[in-house]
Amino acid sequence: MKDTLNKLYKYFAVGVLGIFIDNLAILFLEYIVHISPYIATLISAEVGNLNNFYFNDRWTFQDRTSGSFWNRILKYHASIIVGFIVSRVVLFPIFYNFFIFHIDKFMSTLLANNISILLSFIINFTINILFTWRKKNPINDAIEDAELR
Repeated sequence: MKDTLNKLYKYFAVGVLGIFIDNLAILFLEYIVHISPYIATLISAEVGNLNNFYFNDRWTFQDRTSGSFWNRILKYHASIIVGFIVSRVVLFPIFYNFFIFHIDKFMSTLLANNISILLSFIINFTINILFTWRKKNPINDAIEDAELR
């Protein structure tokens, strides 16, 4: 239990950094590049996800990294697809369209983005600890690596 809580704290810290990077990316894409907020949130999500994968792989779950890098990054993307759909495809448009009628566009973008990310946090952590960075098993890892070749 202590190990899981420690990983949850680290995962949360990485997530906070990812949210910061995600927010910078979405604001840059929407206000500098002038991309629609609906498209900008999809792109910024991937920027944040790549950041999160790197730091979770190297820090949070460094004791569980097994198999090839490409195997882990594919597992990571497969595991976050549920949270991505929930946060970016379903929740972001709902929150954005709600907030845009009550506050300015800038704050609507940030609030919708952050609320949707926070609501998918537990989904993503649970799937990642059970699937992407599960405890090491040399036999399963060798089989998975052989299947990828």
